[in-house]
Amino acid sequence: MRDMDMMCSLVPLSRRPEDDVPAVHRSCWTLPLDASSTCLARRFVRAALRDWCGDGDREAAEVAELLVSELVANAMRHGRGSPLLTLLLLRDDTLRCEVEDEARVPVRARGTAPRDDAAQREEEGGRGLLIVDTLSRAWGVLPTRRGKAVWFELPMNA
Repeated sequence: MRDMDMMCSLVPLSRRPEDDVPAVHRSCWTLPLDASSTCLARRFVRAALRDWCGDGDREAAEVAELLVSELVANAMRHGRGSPLLTLLLLRDDTLRCEVEDEARVPVRARGTAPRDDAAQREEEGGRGLLIVDTLSRAWGVLPTRRGKAVWFELPMNA
């Protein structure tokens, strides 16, 4: 298992796309501040990946939709301002998804707090970032001018 404290730091674990690998495709959407945002985000991801990759890698597209849902739901629940969803398909066939909001608070996955008592383990919510950690190649949090962006990367067979 990855070191979750390191994963949740405000230091990127992977390169920024603009550092060394130019994007083949890039799309950004500002999502509304209502419950429809998660559904809209999944639709945007599905449509972008269909345009960029065809129907070749359905499993990766489904994982991307799930993980974007988790990040958008977190931004809606814990962030501030309208979430900004950015998708980048990089030349090395890596999909990078970022969800940015205006909150500057650090993001932590469940179970990484100093105390993980029985009451916390019984709570219904708070496991979205553990899903992101499990299913993505890498993920992290970056400070931005607006606040922060939570990102993940997935390999794609474009």
